[in-house]
Amino acid sequence: MSASTGIDSITNTLSTILLRKNIIPTPLSPITNNIASAVLTILYVKLVLEIGTLIRVKFGVPELSRKFVHFAACSIVMFWPLFDVSHWGWRLNVTVPVVMSLRLLYKGAILKDPEDEDVQSMSRTSSPSELLYGPLQMTLIMCYVGLTQFMTFTGIAIMASLVGDGTAALVGIQYGQHKYYRMVMMGGSGSSLSGGGEKSVEGSVIGGMVVGTVGGMILFSYVCNVGYGDVIGDGKEDAVGRWRMLIAYGCVAAVVEATSLRNW
Repeated sequence: MSASTGIDSITNTLSTILLRKNIIPTPLSPITNNIASAVLTILYVKLVLEIGTLIRVKFGVPELSRKFVHFAACSIVMFWPLFDVSHWGWRLNVTVPVVMSLRLLYKGAILKDPEDEDVQSMSRTSSPSELLYGPLQMTLIMCYVGLTQFMTFTGIAIMASLVGDGTAALVGIQYGQHKYYRMVMMGGSGSSLSGGGEKSVEGSVIGGMVVGTVGGMILFSYVCNVGYGDVIGDGKEDAVGRWRMLIAYGCVAAVVEATSLRNW
């Protein structure tokens, strides 16, 4: 039974690519294709985590490695076309976020080792409990999108907004000049909750909205061949409307990133 994606077939499955490159003589069965594609996503995220650790060791900036892992892991959406939707095994696209969700729960709530490599690469302060906030929230969203919005433009937009959250911090760290601080007031008179910490206009607008969300939607739509013509528009008038849509999505993502609570 195929996924409810609105498309009958995907021409760039892993099997099709391997056949086109003359790497295999005969097509892979749908389940073999989907298992192999899932393995590729595992290897990809493993590489991302290793690079994140190297970034933390070399530059000594926890936020830099944390956000690199964030946006690179969310880019796993580019592996979607490799899965064959004619077989239920396309749901294996969430193998990584499911495993990572369980891993984060274990390391953040049970193991609680501040020297653990995941804590070091995905937390700001080497506190294991941080894994239960932003990182876990992200993997749970990836599970939801991969199962309910697979190969849809809605899913691509959600994943692009997650990428935007990561690129906002990376741009802000390197190029942010105009700083602002978000303070959320809660609980009535005299009580307050410190929000998302110091942020920058450059990070939120250029990194979060333009590079991450808008750029991500265009790139992911092209790679996945889902709604790309709708995104760029077929004609001048159509294109203007589509770009307005992209900018609107980007603005919403930038506002959410700019006002989010710290660790979330």
